[in-house]
Amino acid sequence: MFVVYGDTRFSKRDDIVNAVARRALVNKIASERPAAIFIGGDLVYQGSNPDDYETYKSETVEWSEQKTPVFLALGNHEFTGCPQDVTPCLKNWWQAADPYAPRPNRWYSVTVGSTALVLILDSDSALKPGSEQREWFERQISAADPRIQFLLIMLHYPPVRDPFYPSMRDEKEVERYLSGKAGSLHARVVVVGSHVHNYERYKRGGVTYLVSGGGGAKPVPAVRMFGELSRLTTAVNFHYLRFVLQNDRLTGTMVRFEADDAKGKRWTEPDRFEVRARN
Repeated sequence: MFVVYGDTRFSKRDDIVNAVARRALVNKIASERPAAIFIGGDLVYQGSNPDDYETYKSETVEWSEQKTPVFLALGNHEFTGCPQDVTPCLKNWWQAADPYAPRPNRWYSVTVGSTALVLILDSDSALKPGSEQREWFERQISAADPRIQFLLIMLHYPPVRDPFYPSMRDEKEVERYLSGKAGSLHARVVVVGSHVHNYERYKRGGVTYLVSGGGGAKPVPAVRMFGELSRLTTAVNFHYLRFVLQNDRLTGTMVRFEADDAKGKRWTEPDRFEVRARN
């Protein structure tokens, strides 16, 4: 079992995050004892501020004590405070991501078990054809071990999301590439983005697209039209995704924290989906 989510915004500032929800999610994840944790960007509020990374370190001590590997993707807030030269921000991020994303890497891959490959992309770097990251991305897919049954692509800006929110950089290039490629791949593909502070689920061309940005940042409403599959009725959705990899299937569950619940029922699992391997 492994966990995926994003937009945690670790910081001592309470005006830009629901710290109660953030800490509750961290503690709940620790209680699940996952094999790995993947965070899809905006780990901290201000990437230039070492104190934000110290908050991340101090609030996730239990993860460290359990020796749970944490794999980080870059988000836009990782670069906040470095408008001209991103080097100081990247230095802070690399230190937090070490040893799993050793410098100078801004994108990298991870194998989960023997049947799942996770590609962790940098939404703030070019993804257009011919770019360095795009060529790496395509090589990783074409050279994947034939035993890989599931391909998980994680990046901060979600390629498919509520169309009321515009694209930020080149994330749509991932959807364009997969629309012509996914059907011929041996592995089933799941794409997880963050950035939008909510939860969404779509199916496009045989690919499952998810938005998981409920790690603690201030909620953003979702209209839930245009093929959104979860049909959630809650506007605020602090959550993480629990993935269970078992034989020929990958099961995903949205684990939701109700920050304002007065009845004591803080944890629910309102959406679940299953991806089956190809025969």
